[in-house]
Formats: sequence, C-alpha cells, structure tokens
Amino acid sequence: MPCVWLRGGKLLQDHHPIKVFQVRSKQDHNVKKVIKTYFKDNTDVDQITTRQFMAEISVLTKIHHPYVMGMDTMGIFPGYFAYVMPLYETGTLTEALPTMDQDKSDEYLVQLCAGLKFLHRHNIAHRDVKTDNVLITAKEKRVVIADFGLSDILPTIDTPVSTIKGTHMYISPEQFIQKEFNAFKCDMYALGVVYWCMVFKVDVFDLKSTEQMKESVNTLCDTSIDWLVLTNLLDPSPVDRLTCYNLLCVLEQPEYRFTDRIASLR
Repeated sequence: MPCVWLRGGKLLQDHHPIKVFQVRSKQDHNVKKVIKTYFKDNTDVDQITTRQFMAEISVLTKIHHPYVMGMDTMGIFPGYFAYVMPLYETGTLTEALPTMDQDKSDEYLVQLCAGLKFLHRHNIAHRDVKTDNVLITAKEKRVVIADFGLSDILPTIDTPVSTIKGTHMYISPEQFIQKEFNAFKCDMYALGVVYWCMVFKVDVFDLKSTEQMKESVNTLCDTSIDWLVLTNLLDPSPVDRLTCYNLLCVLEQPEYRFTDRIASLR
C-alpha cells in the first residue's frame, strides 16, 4: 500500500499517535487520497490506538453507503497501522458552519439521518458524531460520516453499553448518570448538537455550556420544525428521543419543508 500511494505526502493532521497524510498515486498524479496512520509505541496509548484502529477497520470493511466514509484498502506494518480513504477537499462541516444556509442545513440533516439510519440498522453506533467528523464531498457537496475509532458494533439495537464515549458538548446526559444506556440514542443526541450548529451557524465549542445551547433553542418558534427536531434530539431523556427512522418519518410530513429531500433518497 505505501509504495503505491506515499508520494509527495502532505501532513493534514498530527495528533500523536495518529497522523493523516494527503498523497498522490504514483501511477496517476491526478488521483489524490488520504492515508490515516496509527503509530505504535509500546505504551498504554498504543493499546488504545490498536483498539481504535481495529474498531474503524471493523466498521469500514462492513459498510458501503453514500453518506458514510469509505475505505479503499488497509495494511498492518511493524511500526504502524494504516488505511487509505477518499480525499474530501471541501473539508469538515465545522468549516462550513459560518456560511451555512437553510437549504444546506436541511439537506445535510436528511443525509446525516440516512447515514446514521444505515449504521444503526447494521447495529453500529458511531459514538463520536460531531461536526469535525462530518466531511463534505467536493463535487456533489454531500456529507459523509467519518472517524469510527470510538464506534461500537453491538449484537442488537437494544444492547446496553456502559462506557462513556464521545466529545465534550456532544456527549448525551445519560452517559454521566446511568450505569448502562443505549448507544444509538447517544448518537441521536449528538446529531441534535450537530443540527443545532447548522441552524445557528455556530461551533458548539464557542459556548460555555450545554445550557446555553438549550436556551438558544427556546428562541425559535415553538411550532417550527427546527424547534421540534432540536427539542426532541436534545431531550435529556433518551427514551423520548426519536430514532433515525422515526425522525425521517416526521420530516417527511407534507407540512414540513423536507418532503422533497427525503423523496430524493429513494
């Protein structure tokens, strides 16, 4: 794998022990890809790194979906693990927030719902949904869900988990107060935070607390679909949060503006 792709590598990310490079094909310089590498160092961090790599590979080898990041190939080497994935030159959803408009936020919400619905149908909980882990394709300007290092592959959709996972501000409340909880409902809460970022065009890390986020939702008209979606997904009670399937069913109702976008998924 490296002899084919490691040509003129440009370092995109360096968070030890993970490095991400943009590379070109030796056979065709117009073909650009990304190599994500997990370096080994024989420490406790190394064990965590190995688990994260295997979690990502376990997911990426099982799934193929237009709104989920793909993997081209992978390799295990004496000093590191690596896999090759497409290059998404447009960047992350975080970078797109300042110029977000309603059309785009609507489109991206539907696409993210479709991608998560696919993952959940295969009993895969992402566990780290956030705007930094949503990439935007260059041509179609569609979103793809990326980074499965914290993901869980569970026996059933009702199988409880007990490990707190995710990123600050995106972690659902029940993870801090319950011994066991539903990982898929954790994803739905995080999706709510992502949608909040799109609606308000703000990175959630610019806030001091999640309370600020929830207070801002109350400034929306309480009959609007945005208010309905956000109050449901950000509900502290996981039992009351919609699943991806049910959320798409709500958005599909003719009184809301999402009908055509959902129809385009079929």
